[in-house]
Amino acid sequence: MIDLLLLGILVCLIGASYLDLKYKAIPSIFLTGLLFATAVIRFEYLQYGILAGLFAWTMKDLLSLKELEFGVADIKIIMIIGLILSSRIEFLLFIGIFAIFQFVYTLVWIWKVGEDKERPFVPCLLAVYITILLVRVFA
Repeated sequence: MIDLLLLGILVCLIGASYLDLKYKAIPSIFLTGLLFATAVIRFEYLQYGILAGLFAWTMKDLLSLKELEFGVADIKIIMIIGLILSSRIEFLLFIGIFAIFQFVYTLVWIWKVGEDKERPFVPCLLAVYITILLVRVFA
């Protein structure tokens, strides 16, 4: 069942990435429902979801100092990713992968598109999610 959950989350994040790229908006109920379902199914790992949420909220506050946007949808997705983590090592690995991907994504976005305060960030989170899944497969 967990493998099916991971696949379902992947499909949902692909859809969310498409919506974020095309419309720069994702229906709140979509991500809230996914977050709730993931929390219920992965209840034993709720602590990592909470830690990921606190990390995401800190990122939102830090980015707001530079007047950059980090939306509530991004926080929900980071919490969903946190809920699939099952150890402190995976959580720290997630933080490292997130930091690297965010830095590279921002550089590529500025280079290709230019300075835009409202860039879609869900595709970057999708890449982080896929990387975590690949690390699990090959570790």
